[in-house]
Amino acid sequence: MNLPLPRLCPNCRHYQRLKQRNPLKLWHRKCTCAGEKSENSVYTNTAQHFHENGHCPNEFETSYAPERPEIVYCEQCYNAEVV
Repeated sequence: MNLPLPRLCPNCRHYQRLKQRNPLKLWHRKCTCAGEKSENSVYTNTAQHFHENGHCPNEFETSYAPERPEIVYCEQCYNAEVV
């Protein structure tokens, strides 16, 4: 096998992996589904949701901070898009 030797010690590699995880804090967020599109208009929904064309009323706790760029849907909106 032609594998390179690790550049970091095992503990350093472990801490590097831990840095890539989400923080152990939960933020109170609202669903970013706004009817036909996401709140920031990056994603266009492909299915009809239970709240139709209005903003989704669901609120929940998530490990994604509000200032992060990810689109965060509630479970109902997520399942409507995926299933």
